[in-house]
Amino acid sequence: MIIRLGTVSEMCTLWQHPKSTSNFFINQLKSENAEFWTIEDNQRLLGELYLFKRLSDTDFADGSYRAYLCSFRIVEELQGKGLGTKLINRVFDRLRELSFTEVTIGVEEVEKANMHLYQRLGFSETIKRCLIDPCDVDSDFQPLSCNEYLLLRKFL
Repeated sequence: MIIRLGTVSEMCTLWQHPKSTSNFFINQLKSENAEFWTIEDNQRLLGELYLFKRLSDTDFADGSYRAYLCSFRIVEELQGKGLGTKLINRVFDRLRELSFTEVTIGVEEVEKANMHLYQRLGFSETIKRCLIDPCDVDSDFQPLSCNEYLLLRKFL
């Protein structure tokens, strides 16, 4: 297993999102405001996680001490085997390298497995309930509404 920074072209092969959201992520990666992390085995991408340094809503990421993680996925057949924990822990190390002291992540309360994982990893504080996703945007790059989710925080 290798955990590493992924490329924009690799991101594009994984994504089934609307063009505007894909373009938002691509622009953020190219401007170095975001990083795409992946875990792979035998050149097969098994998971992904995105780190945003700054977002328009600073409760998510302020560019100084708080960063935001999103689009965290492990292929379904390998979930529950510790790969996600390894990936997210590597990204925690990266955040420390970048001198961030806090990290946030969003999760719907009905996602019990994710809630349990994030709590186990130290996301112990709820910052707020959200109905807007700052990383899912329309063609004008304005954040879209979504199902309610919690924005959780972990101190690094």
